[in-house]
Amino acid sequence: MALTTTAAAACFTECYQLPLMLFRSICYFFALLIFAGCSDTNGLADVESSDQHQFYARHPKDPETGKYLENELGYPGNQPTNPTTGEVDPEPIRNWKYVDQLNRPFGTEDLKGKVYVAEFFFTSCPTICPKVKGQMLRLEEEFTDSPDFRMVSFTIDPKRDTPKKMKLYAEQLGTKDMDRWRYIYGDRFEISELDADYLSIAEENANAPGGFDHSGYIILVDREGFVRSYASGTNPEEVDFLMKDVKLLLDEK
Repeated sequence: MALTTTAAAACFTECYQLPLMLFRSICYFFALLIFAGCSDTNGLADVESSDQHQFYARHPKDPETGKYLENELGYPGNQPTNPTTGEVDPEPIRNWKYVDQLNRPFGTEDLKGKVYVAEFFFTSCPTICPKVKGQMLRLEEEFTDSPDFRMVSFTIDPKRDTPKKMKLYAEQLGTKDMDRWRYIYGDRFEISELDADYLSIAEENANAPGGFDHSGYIILVDREGFVRSYASGTNPEEVDFLMKDVKLLLDEK
């Protein structure tokens, strides 16, 4: 009887362990699959786990390797879906025309065929604008010998930022070329809608420092008016990468 009981116990233990072993095997199998997916054996790496800088997540991916293409730009701007094909059709910046710091008419027609960067600011900004302007000065200096490069700064406070005031601001900032770098004065409500085309925020907010919310992005636009890249104007390292993107567009003919 004792032998039978022992045999029965052993049988029970073995039967109990089989499902447990099977369960562990299944878990191990899936763990291997997950690990294999994360180890990038096929080159399908996310930028977070690769040696690429986070900035390149704004670039398109190589479909074969999954790596971001450092020498090719995408279209991070307006991307409505075509209702017929279901495909994404990038749209250019909408047309606009205002006046600059010298009271000269200026708009998208004047920027056709040019590569330019754009940003939103106000002259009395107490927070990020001085930092962004410092990076804009770097861009002006870097591409001073590039005839097809332009710069645009939209004031989001036209009530106080008259063309005359912006001219003085530009001079005090150290703007070298008033033809290359335009400070734009226009309708506040129109410009507050235009900001979305430039992937930016520019709106009144009584609780924000200086009375306005704005994102501080520097946006890169190609010769045909499409947004192609952007950087935080408060981050010099990102602007370094943006300069490379500017060069890519300037090299395109």
